[in-house]
Amino acid sequence: MKYLLIITLTFFLFTSSCTAQAQNADTLYLKSTFWGNKFYKGDTIYSINGVLEELAANEQPYNLMLKAKKDNTFAQIFGAAGGLLIGWSVATDLSGGEPNWYLTGIGVGLAAISIPLSFNFIKKANQALQQHNSLITGSNKWNYKPVYHFGLSGNGVLLKIRF
Repeated sequence: MKYLLIITLTFFLFTSSCTAQAQNADTLYLKSTFWGNKFYKGDTIYSINGVLEELAANEQPYNLMLKAKKDNTFAQIFGAAGGLLIGWSVATDLSGGEPNWYLTGIGVGLAAISIPLSFNFIKKANQALQQHNSLITGSNKWNYKPVYHFGLSGNGVLLKIRF
C-alpha cells in the first residue's frame, strides 16, 4: 500500500510538471484551483471584469466571456444556497435538534446544479481566452495543449491524454 501511494504521488507530480506551460506575457489564461478560478496575464492576476475589459476589442471572445460570467454567477448563487441549506441541517443535527431533510434535499439539488454550471464557465472562459490569444499572437498554439486525466476504470487505472 505504501508503494502504491508513493507511485501515485510521483505520477501526479510528474504530470503536473509536464503540463506546466510557460505563458507569454501578453496571453491571458485561466488557472483553476480548489479555491476558485483565477485569470492571469503574465504574473498579473485579473478579475473577470478585468478580463472583459481586455476582450472588449474582440466581439466574439467578449460575448463568449459574458456567457461564461453568467454561468459563473449562477453557479455561485446555486452553490452558496445549496451549501447554506445543507449546513443549516448539519448544524441543527449537531446541536441536538431534528434536521429538516426536505431542506437538505433541496440543498443537495442546488449544489448539484452548480457543478455543471461551473464546468460550463471553465469551458466557455477557456474558449474565449483561446480565441482572444490566437487573434493577438496570430498562431493557434493553444490548440495543441494536451489535457491529462488520471482515474480509475472498471479494469484498473486509467490515464487519458487528449490533444
